[in-house]
Amino acid sequence: MAAPRGGARPLQLTLALLKPDAVAHPLVREAVHAAILRHRFLIVRAKELRCGPEQSRRFYREHAGTCGARGLPERGAAPGRCRLGPCLSAGRFFYQRLVEFMASGPMWAYILAHENAVPLWRSLMGPTKVFRARHSDPDSIRGAYGLTDTRNTTHGSDSAASASREIAFFFPEFDERRWYEQDEPRWRHGQLLYSAEERVHRV
Repeated sequence: MAAPRGGARPLQLTLALLKPDAVAHPLVREAVHAAILRHRFLIVRAKELRCGPEQSRRFYREHAGTCGARGLPERGAAPGRCRLGPCLSAGRFFYQRLVEFMASGPMWAYILAHENAVPLWRSLMGPTKVFRARHSDPDSIRGAYGLTDTRNTTHGSDSAASASREIAFFFPEFDERRWYEQDEPRWRHGQLLYSAEERVHRV
């Protein structure tokens, strides 16, 4: 399947994760993947993976700060509210539960490209809190498929800087600088084909 040519604006990369609750249900996993394609994201990389407890702890420590106690704001939340769910600083119990959940099963990690990759993916995911998502944005991914504030289907970078850190965390072999310098123009202007078998786009 051919992907449409990009516009004049440079492409932006973001990281998207399908969490274990989504991957455990093939219909949900495929519905989210279809939404990625429907919203005209280009899939630069995609892979199934499983994080151990230590890797999950390191991932969330890097989100929340070196001690894992400083939350980062979710979209539209007041200062001090954590974008990963209830604020990690609210207590060790939630942090441990989150780490255990993320290590509980396989996930899918994506590098997505779009002119507005970071804000578009976060908008598509919907609010972090599933109760809020169901009422204020029921057609969002979390509104449709989220179970709890921990089992809320997806994760996405909240800024370009976060995207760089998170892409490096899950795709250490990916050279982001080289991609922007050498590959981005070809992805933006070239004819792209989507490989259903590999679940990625190719120039």
